[in-house]
Amino acid sequence: MNLQDKTSNVLADFAEWLDGFGETSWDHQSFFAGPVGRRAKSLYYRNRIWGTAAVAPMIFFEAALPSARRLFHNPMRFPIADAHYAMGFAFLHEATGDFSQLENAVHFLTELTTSRCRQFKEYCWGYPFDWVTRNGVIKQQTPLITTTPYVYEAFLQVAELLESDVRCQMSDVRQDLLLEYKQILESIARHASVDIKDFKTSEKASSCSYTPYDSGGVINAAAYRAFLLTSASKVLSKDEYWKIAERNLSFVLENQNADGSWPYAVDGVRGFVDHFHTCFVMKALA
Repeated sequence: MNLQDKTSNVLADFAEWLDGFGETSWDHQSFFAGPVGRRAKSLYYRNRIWGTAAVAPMIFFEAALPSARRLFHNPMRFPIADAHYAMGFAFLHEATGDFSQLENAVHFLTELTTSRCRQFKEYCWGYPFDWVTRNGVIKQQTPLITTTPYVYEAFLQVAELLESDVRCQMSDVRQDLLLEYKQILESIARHASVDIKDFKTSEKASSCSYTPYDSGGVINAAAYRAFLLTSASKVLSKDEYWKIAERNLSFVLENQNADGSWPYAVDGVRGFVDHFHTCFVMKALA
């Protein structure tokens, strides 16, 4: 069996697993999404000694017995997951020509139209649980600039497939979907440009907020927004989006460490470096 066939089998097995397992699940945050976990994490930020004792069992379970997360919270639908499922099935359609895979992608986009942050006029997405952070609790359904760009990517990818696929162009239903998705893309871009705030850091650079309510300083948040608005400036022919994106991009570039890494934030407190936030930044830059 060649590599292509092996890859195809792996993808088919995963799709079969997903169909059986369901579209809701847990993630590493599930330990801290329920009332017990939230209180423990909040205590950790207030008092490191007692807080460490409180969160230690959850950290142990995460490493040694991940299935224990079901004791702390219920399965949830994550917008980031739905966006990645949509993109994955869109890629499968693109690679195989199997129209049912495009229908799978459309299904997850439909779920995303339901899970958007309804209290905001424009389309945007956040976590489906209250998220305890160092700076307080970010309530569920608060838009996150680290979540919304993935959904933007998913809608854009499927919209481009609908636009290029001759069979789609022959269907009134597909034409309606394409129009809807373009309107959603326009709405997401307006959210990212207006609801997410800018904070000048130099003559050429600006940080941006993580949510519509904070004061910025997080590197990957600026990188995500720079990507989204750069893409939107081209897709929607809006030069004003590039002007915003360019300043966020400059902020990311200006704050790279001498060794090539990036700190998580430039607030003087969260200067740690890790691989997955670095990955987010590099993906956005690419």
